[in-house]
Amino acid sequence: MSTEDLTLDLLAHHPFPHLAATVRARADFILAEWEIAVRSTLPAADELTLQQLRNSLPSILEEVAAALASGKPHATRELIEGSRSHGATRFHENYNIRELIVEYRLLRRIVIEHVSEALDDQLDAHSNIALNMAIDTALQVGVVAFTEHLQQRIRASTDTQSKYLSFLSHDLRNHLNHAMLHLQLLAARLGKAPEYAKSVEDIESIKRAILQTTSGMDQLLQAEQLRQECADVNAQRVDLKHLLSEITNQSRHDAQSKGLKLEVDVPEGAHTNSDESLLTLVLQNLLGNAVKYSSTGTIRITARDRAEGKNSGWILSISDEGPGIASENLTSLFDAFKRGETHGKPGVGLGLTIAAQAARLLGGELTVESKLNVGSTFRLMLPSYAPAPG
Repeated sequence: MSTEDLTLDLLAHHPFPHLAATVRARADFILAEWEIAVRSTLPAADELTLQQLRNSLPSILEEVAAALASGKPHATRELIEGSRSHGATRFHENYNIRELIVEYRLLRRIVIEHVSEALDDQLDAHSNIALNMAIDTALQVGVVAFTEHLQQRIRASTDTQSKYLSFLSHDLRNHLNHAMLHLQLLAARLGKAPEYAKSVEDIESIKRAILQTTSGMDQLLQAEQLRQECADVNAQRVDLKHLLSEITNQSRHDAQSKGLKLEVDVPEGAHTNSDESLLTLVLQNLLGNAVKYSSTGTIRITARDRAEGKNSGWILSISDEGPGIASENLTSLFDAFKRGETHGKPGVGLGLTIAAQAARLLGGELTVESKLNVGSTFRLMLPSYAPAPG
């Protein structure tokens, strides 16, 4: 018989009675010193936390001692189970994982100091390894149990949010579409009477607000689908010159209305094997942001082969001469709902998150370089590919 973890064979098959006896003999001293160390290291620990430490430490020390004394797998398995229970208990007591790790680190130091002192610093190599192994087992299993419970809570919370988001988006969209229809009819009727011109303007403002809301809902759903990797990746041969030209044309009217110039530089014969819809989603978000936040200058859309003629993948870049992004905002730029300086532009902060998630599904990487008052360059680095047939 053995434990599931073969790395614990020394602890599971070799008894160390002198270590076990020392741990048991010094248990009261270890408990007292551990409490002092916790008070000092975790000053926020309240009396309830300290009482929980007093209650749990004797059982942990006894399980460590039993594993050292037995030399049988069952004692090591009991240490594993006890540590798993300890980690789960700390989770339900609203510890954070840092506090749990600190708790075990303090235990390691104090136990080793007391055992070493009791044995006059005569710990041989195998005894030293066994003692550290016993404490490591308690620490690692406790932390794993803690994180497993944390992951379960996060999954449950995420599932609930996802279901609520889908329900809300479906019902709310139906109501908003119904409202839009009535507003359009009302605006058409009032538009025939000049005295209601101001009312028509108000109705148009309401319609724009509703469209912004539905656009935000679409982004929420897109982000959730991509986060869960629900989107199907359908790789096929994509003509990059044609695709980038189409996406640029979609934004040309908005760019021209702001006096922005769009330049597309894609070599002839630029093809890749990728999912065109996901690729379009990335590029639309990047170009849309460039147009939204720029007020002057040129926006350049380019495609470059990473290594000329070697099917090593493409780098698609969108550069603007806009306000740029502060360096402190770059690290969280692709995080959901993190918008940094918005320059008064509306949005929910999901466009770049969606672009980054879609890029990941494509096997690519999205990066950014930016300087304040100079502009930004976003690069989508697509992986190498085997040319599609035909």
